[in-house]
Amino acid sequence: MEVSLFFEFLQVAVGNRKSLSVGISEDDWHRLFEFCKKQALIGVGFTAVEKIHAMGVECPAKLRMQWMALALQIEKRNALLNEQCRQLTNLYKHDGFVTCILKGQGNCINYPEDLRKRRQCGDIDIWTAPLCDISVAVQTGSNDVEFAVYNGFRAVREYVRMQHRLAGNNDMPKQNYHHIEAPTMDETEVEVHFRAAHLYSPLRNWRLQKWMNEHADECMKNRTHLGFAMPTSSVNVLYQMTHMFKHHIEGGLGFRHLMDYYYALRVWHNDVMECKDLQSQGMWCEGLGIHVMSNEEVMSVIRSFGMTKFAAAVMYVLHKVFDMSSHYYICNPNEKEGNKLLAEIMNSGNFGHYDSEKPNVYQHRLQYHIWKFKRIFRLAMSYPEEALWEPVFRGWRKIMKVIQ
Repeated sequence: MEVSLFFEFLQVAVGNRKSLSVGISEDDWHRLFEFCKKQALIGVGFTAVEKIHAMGVECPAKLRMQWMALALQIEKRNALLNEQCRQLTNLYKHDGFVTCILKGQGNCINYPEDLRKRRQCGDIDIWTAPLCDISVAVQTGSNDVEFAVYNGFRAVREYVRMQHRLAGNNDMPKQNYHHIEAPTMDETEVEVHFRAAHLYSPLRNWRLQKWMNEHADECMKNRTHLGFAMPTSSVNVLYQMTHMFKHHIEGGLGFRHLMDYYYALRVWHNDVMECKDLQSQGMWCEGLGIHVMSNEEVMSVIRSFGMTKFAAAVMYVLHKVFDMSSHYYICNPNEKEGNKLLAEIMNSGNFGHYDSEKPNVYQHRLQYHIWKFKRIFRLAMSYPEEALWEPVFRGWRKIMKVIQ
């Protein structure tokens, strides 16, 4: 089956194409299903199935019923996670923290109504900061408890550790550079971010942390109708680009990431247009209630993070796959880098989980590290600073875990 059929299928899903340009066989339908499964787009894909069905082209009945059942599960899952995000927001507010939901459920809000419930969701990522110094109960003996005062990211970390102790788990929760795992909510994994994201290059990471800290307050005040905050459209355009860049360097990203970014761009672009309209009437863009960054401002930050070439590759892929209009470009597409990125996404699937050349790190540790070295070397041809700092960063984190 032609690769272009996959892209046309996604274009139908997002509303940029009314129907497929070629006929489709039963085998093609099954390949489309596997493609959506590989890219974590089962729910969104079923919307395309419904639209194509309305045009008189039918998906095999058994597969259609299977696909519909999975789409309904995703809808229920999204409703559950939205409610859990609201509950977490209220809990953390009660305990003295401000929060902002990153990625997943925050991205859902950017989708149009017919796709919003069908975005395939995973865990909950909640960016958290204390309003003031926080007193946390610390067990000092078998039956003795003392209260210690923490601030900043240490307050978040110790608060989550206390949550685990209250849940009866005395083991140290998993933690990395930017988040710590909180107790699950009805089997939903929760990652509490004391840093929204990170890059591997020390200088660029320092710039990222500084920039995110400067915009944290506006994001945590950007309350949605679902009862939780999400990044503003300007911050989200930059945050999501950083998130994709990190995953590309680390191990791979998929079309779900790209679809998230497609809708993040559309929402931001609409805010920019509304801002320009207000300014043409002699009003300030603060009339929107949020600060809206211009395209020039966005690209200035992207350049400072070392993501210019990657952003150009993303623009190419978004146009190629979703037929995104040039109105939404933040920079000119780079066909060469875009084709490299596209080939990797097609081969590796969501988060690189379907990369046939990637050995299992637990079963074949040596082969995995050889594969990782080859990947870093390949990426260094396009993104030398970030790619070459990645193994250094991983080594530093392992040393820090031993010390801590």
